[in-house]
Amino acid sequence: MKRDYAVVIVTYNRELLLRECVRQVEQQTVSASKIIIVNNASTDGTRQYLKELSRKNSVYQIIECSQNLGGAGGFARGIAYAINCSIDCVLLIDDDAMISVDYMEQLLEVRDRNPQYGAFAGCVLVDGKIDTHHRKNFSKVGLLFKNCKEALYQNGCFVCETASFCGMLVDKIIIDKIGLPNAEYFICHDDVEYSIRINQFSKFFVVPRAVLHHKTQTETVRSYPRRYDWRDYYAIRNRLWYVMEHGRLIDRWINWSDLFIRVIFRNWIFGLIKRDGYDWQYEKVIARTAIQNVRNNRKKTYIQLKIRVTEGLHNENTLKGNF
Repeated sequence: MKRDYAVVIVTYNRELLLRECVRQVEQQTVSASKIIIVNNASTDGTRQYLKELSRKNSVYQIIECSQNLGGAGGFARGIAYAINCSIDCVLLIDDDAMISVDYMEQLLEVRDRNPQYGAFAGCVLVDGKIDTHHRKNFSKVGLLFKNCKEALYQNGCFVCETASFCGMLVDKIIIDKIGLPNAEYFICHDDVEYSIRINQFSKFFVVPRAVLHHKTQTETVRSYPRRYDWRDYYAIRNRLWYVMEHGRLIDRWINWSDLFIRVIFRNWIFGLIKRDGYDWQYEKVIARTAIQNVRNNRKKTYIQLKIRVTEGLHNENTLKGNF
C-alpha cells in the first residue's frame, strides 16, 4: 500500500521546541516524503535553524512568512504547498507537538485497513495524561462540542467529529474537495471549522496507540472570573463565524444567546461591582467588538480587527504579535 505523506509544522518563536518536534518527525518508522515548516516571522534563532535544515536534506521545504499569520494562516500556507507534492495525506502539527516514533506507522496501518475514512488522529498526552480537549463530537443542536470521554481511548479505535490540528491526518483527496483552512481565523476554532468541512466526506478515525506528547504550558492558577487575554477576541469572533457559515437557524440562535449571557451580561455585571477594583473595560470591549464585527460583516471573508480601548491596554499589533 502506498504511504507517501507530508508533515506540515507551524512555528513561531519556539526554536528549542521546534528542534525537538523536528527530531521526532525525522525518527518516524515510516518516513515522510516532505517535511514542510512554516515560520510565522519568528524573531529568535528559528530562521537560521531552518536554513540549516534546508541545506541538510531536500525533504525539507521551508516557508518564511513576512508577518505572523497565526496558526490558521500558517497551516493554510503549508497545506497549499503540500497538496502540490506527490503525497496521499498530510499530517498537521504545531511546534510543541512531539509525535512518538511510530505515530505515523500506527495511523497509516489503520488508514490502510479503513479506506472508507479520510481523516485520522492520534491520542494527545499532556504531562503523561490524556488531554480529551483535542478530540470532540458536536451536540445535536448549537454546533457546540463536547470532549470524547477518556474511556473511549481504552477501548481501541473510535470515531469522532472534530479534531484539533495537534496530530490531525487528512487525505489529499479530501483537501482537494474542501480547500484550505480559513487563514482569516488567525487563531482559535480554525481547526473546528476545518473539521466541519472534513465531516462532509469523513469522520475522524482516532487511533489511541498513536501517541503525541503536547508540550503546552498548563495553567496552574485560575482566577474567577477569568481575565480575558488577546485570544478571546478570536475565540468569540471565530466561534460565531463558523456557526454563521455552517449552522442552522437554531444553531445560530443558541450561540448568540449563550454568548450574550456568558459574555455580555457577565461583563456588565462585573463592570458594575468592580470586583478587586478592576473596571472590566478591556473584557467588555473585546467581547462586544468581536460580536459587533460578526453582526456587521458576516458575509465578508476578512474582518479587520479594530479594538479601541483605554490607554495602556492591548492594541491590534499586540494582539497579532503574541501568537
